[in-house]
Amino acid sequence: MLPEDKMPEAEVTLRLAIFLIENGHIEGDILTAIDGAQVKTGKTIHFPIVEFLSAHGWTSPGQQKRWQSKYSNKKYTASIIVHSSAGQGDLVADLKSGQRLRVESKKGPLNRSKSSQEYSLIREAIGQLITIEHAEQSDILAVAVPKSEKFDALAEQWRDRPLMKSNGLHIITVGRDNSISGLSDIGT
Repeated sequence: MLPEDKMPEAEVTLRLAIFLIENGHIEGDILTAIDGAQVKTGKTIHFPIVEFLSAHGWTSPGQQKRWQSKYSNKKYTASIIVHSSAGQGDLVADLKSGQRLRVESKKGPLNRSKSSQEYSLIREAIGQLITIEHAEQSDILAVAVPKSEKFDALAEQWRDRPLMKSNGLHIITVGRDNSISGLSDIGT
């Protein structure tokens, strides 16, 4: 069961991966890095990754209960590979344009928060993105956050900021309704 008032980071990453595959934007498989603490700590499940992917038509060989796996969907040739290795980005995908998309994702509220945590969440993701260990000069770098009124407003404003544009940094918002904003200028 997903929380109604917020979207976990793993959900942001996986919804974006599913969107990219379903809309034919990628060549090959998508790599998604999900920290084990996002999925489960002790006996507490924070994000039911296997169930989430299964509900969207993605299964792993033999329906493993291990969440780190390669997930396939009969409708598509591309797979979603879920691993927990840090340093490459939360989502790495080769686009049909020939470029590689490298994304840092963040969790966040789906309704406007009183604390305006959306600012710090996007800024933290930008910081992680520009300090990534493995990236090529030609990679397209993006931040992905939940789609909400506040995140959408910040993304709209910040996409046009001079250093965001000159450094080629993109902000993508990901909705629970499978709507995605911020991809049109990436060349997908």
